[in-house]
Amino acid sequence: MMRALHVLESLAAGGIETTFLNALRAWRLEEPWAAHDVLAFAGGALEDAYRACADSVAVTAAPRDLERAVLQPYDVIDFLFDRCAYRLLPFVVGHAPAAVVYGKGYDLGGRVRANHGLAWQPDESLLWGADAATFTTSGLASGYDAPPERVEVLGKAASVERFLSLPPPDAWTPPRIVCVANLHALKRLGDLVVAVSRLRGELPGVRVRFVGADHTGEGERLRGAAREAGVEDACEIVGFHADVAGDLAEARVFALPSGCEGVPTAMLEAMAAARPVVVTDVGHIRSVVDDGVEGFLVAPGDVGALADRLRTLLVDPVRARAMGAAARARARGHDVRTVARRLRSVLERAAAGASRRGAA
Repeated sequence: MMRALHVLESLAAGGIETTFLNALRAWRLEEPWAAHDVLAFAGGALEDAYRACADSVAVTAAPRDLERAVLQPYDVIDFLFDRCAYRLLPFVVGHAPAAVVYGKGYDLGGRVRANHGLAWQPDESLLWGADAATFTTSGLASGYDAPPERVEVLGKAASVERFLSLPPPDAWTPPRIVCVANLHALKRLGDLVVAVSRLRGELPGVRVRFVGADHTGEGERLRGAAREAGVEDACEIVGFHADVAGDLAEARVFALPSGCEGVPTAMLEAMAAARPVVVTDVGHIRSVVDDGVEGFLVAPGDVGALADRLRTLLVDPVRARAMGAAARARARGHDVRTVARRLRSVLERAAAGASRRGAA
């Protein structure tokens, strides 16, 4: 059995951290094919869950401890964050016999490149030094200079299975919009408040629910904006929910007016719940949403278009249901178990290649 080390920036409840935790859970349901150790620079809310799934978990940011950890007899070391790769990948290539896999998802570097076109040269250097490089989408991969024979596009992964059984919206579903996102200025959540104020005259029952952690005080700013727009009673700010199935079940539409994204996990969960989406055309959201099919795409900051597309879905339950069905079908292909099988194949091939080099 091979031995793999997976290196994460933290064990916080973030997109990449949660997605990889679900990959570990999926692997546990298979016949054992590797021992999976996890090395994280910082702990977080998911630490207990990681300890339940991994063979071992180490949390440290001390340079000597990190270097000792990667020098253990691993067959493959899998870097899941750019900061981790910047810190340790060159050391591993120079000192450890393990194969190296560099995973490029929509971490900070990936989001900046996807949304703003900023090419950070060290990424290319690390990609060329790795035995294999994985990308979340082909759009992300196309933005990097990497050896084509070492590149694998895994697809955006989300744990969507539990959302597939939620009943689709119908004429009895209230005219509620749900937005699942951390409350941050980059998400442009105030645009939804303005959109609701514009819809209020035609749809007096319209509501928007914001679900997400607030680490920056953005929630208070949103409340102030809602008061100023006269829609405070129509804007719910409910905080972080570990399970958003109930929030989705009570909504007719999912909306995300963000100015910067990769491929949002929450959006895929909403699609799996058969909710049509109204989202901004940023990052590589187009890789999973076709405008007018699974929902609508609008330009960031275009509040008029945002309100118009929301109105379309809120007043036409038949169209909302049809788009929701298309969204559910699209989301099925992004189930984390499918993507985990692809990642397993990459890790096994990289380890086998390193083993052949060692034997030679």
